[in-house]
Amino acid sequence: MLYRLLADLVILLHFAWILFLVFGLVLAMKRPKIAVFHLAGLLFSLLLNLKGWYCPLTYLENYLHALHGPGSAYGGPFVMRYLYKLVYPDLPESVIRAGEIVFASLYVLGYGYLAKKYHVLEKARSFWWRK
Repeated sequence: MLYRLLADLVILLHFAWILFLVFGLVLAMKRPKIAVFHLAGLLFSLLLNLKGWYCPLTYLENYLHALHGPGSAYGGPFVMRYLYKLVYPDLPESVIRAGEIVFASLYVLGYGYLAKKYHVLEKARSFWWRK
């Protein structure tokens, strides 16, 4: 029972992470310090998908489900079953990876555009290299 609860908590964390990656730019516009974490998360997601790796949370979920018992990944409470389907949609892996690569790339390019537009690098350089 404990492992199932922990697996459900990891699924919730995984879903929250996905929401952060999708909507983090909105948060970053209101609180610019969040942009560093959002951009790092996007780059991490991009790296995982370009290399064909899985998210560490996926490995943790699988491990906890295996400790709970075989075939437990699709069981559980009503809400968790739907949440599981949102985190792991029933689509070919290549389609999901391609979508994530396009999504993360567009956001990273967007950050690059905003950094150039607002002269972020020049401001950072002048802050760190003051005379």
